[in-house]
Parts: sequence; C-alpha cells; structure tokens
Amino acid sequence: MQEHDPHGSRDLILMDNAKTGETGVDDIPMECDETNEIVSDSIDVSVFKKENKMACESGVCKVRAYLSGLVPEITVVVLLFILSGIAGYLYTAFNPASSDIALEGLEDLVELIMNMTPLEIMLFIFFNNAIKSLMAFVLGLGFGLIPLLFVLSNGYILGVVTYLESQENGFTYIFLGIMPHGIIELPMILISAAMGVRMGLNVINSMAGRYVDIKGEFRQGISIFFRFIMPMLLLAAGIETFITPVVIGLYTGII
Repeated sequence: MQEHDPHGSRDLILMDNAKTGETGVDDIPMECDETNEIVSDSIDVSVFKKENKMACESGVCKVRAYLSGLVPEITVVVLLFILSGIAGYLYTAFNPASSDIALEGLEDLVELIMNMTPLEIMLFIFFNNAIKSLMAFVLGLGFGLIPLLFVLSNGYILGVVTYLESQENGFTYIFLGIMPHGIIELPMILISAAMGVRMGLNVINSMAGRYVDIKGEFRQGISIFFRFIMPMLLLAAGIETFITPVVIGLYTGII
C-alpha cells in the first residue's frame, strides 16, 4: 500500500532497516515533537570532546592536576595563615602599642600610593604581589622556610590590621574592604607559598637520598606561576583599584 503521509515513507524505511539491524540515520536516536517534526535527543559528543581537548591544551588540565597534587601543602599554608592572623589579632587586642612595630613602614607605603594615578596604583599592587609571591616560590628551595615565614608574617599583619580597623569601622567595613579582591588575591599568594613549601620538601627528600626531579618540579612551578597565578593577581589588582573603593564608598555613603 502506498503511504501518503509526509513522514510515512521515512517511517516505513526505518521499520525495514530495523529488521536488518540498520537505522539509516547514523544510529542517532530520534523522537517527534508535538508538530510531528523529527528532533534529535542526542548530544554532539564530538564537539564536547573537542572543547575539552582545547581546554586541556591551553593548560587548564595541567593547572588543575598540579593544584590537586599541592593540596597537602596548601592545607598547611592556609592553617598557618589563619593561626597567625588570629595571633596578630589577639596580641594587638591585649597590647595595642605592639601594632606600631608590626605596621612599621606601612603608613609610608599608603602615602606613596595615595600620590599615584589609578593605573599606577593597579600596577604597583600587581607587581608588589607578583614579586613577593614569586620569591615565596623560588626561595622555597631553602628547605621551605622562607615561604612559611612569608605566610606567618602576612597573616600576623592582617590580624593586626583587622583588629585596628574593627575598632574604628567595624567588621563589615573590613569584610567589604577585603572580599572583592581578596577572594582572588589571597588564594594566589597562599598557593605560591605552598609551591615554595613543596620545593623545600623536594630539596629535603633529595638530600635524604630519595629521587626527586627538582629541575622538572621547578620548571612546572614556574609555568603554573606565569600562566595562572600572575594573570589572577593582575585581575585582583584591577578589582582592588577600581571596584573595592566603590564598594567601600557605597557602604560608607561617600558615593
């Protein structure tokens, strides 16, 4: 019998092919919508694989794998940072005069920044954080001591500043003054320190007679720093310069 339905001939072909094990449409599952139009219920897997491959080739997978292996060192560094911050806060609360020593030179730095243009401020913040973070990584070759001291000192100073500002402006002010850029900046700085700690552990293991590819680890760390950490620090510097002041201004009513 002749089929006059627009899709009938196709349906009969599909039924005949089903008997022979062939679909005739490249095995893509089909279904009809309410208008009786053929629609595909499958995902273009090839496109997904291609995008995933491009992401890996661009370094995303390498960064993810590197950071996954760095979890123990990151955990140690974060704990030390938190503990030193608490110590700085409590010590300043009991000995307010001690803040003068901890913040020595900081006022001069703030005065210097105040005389800069916004672009100069952004670049200054970026290079200051980038150089210190790079040094925390590179100098980790000295048994990991420098990055640990770097974390302890920065955590302590943050604790001191937190106490002083909380007494004058409250914790909300501190949160809004740190959160916009700090959510990017602090992790990047702590990751750099964790990378330095790992290099220190590699040196110790090498001296203990264990095989460690220190040069390979160092090259990989440098690659991660310049391809991942530095761009994120630049982003954080831009936020700190152009967005954080606006957030503070809105909160205080200046804007």
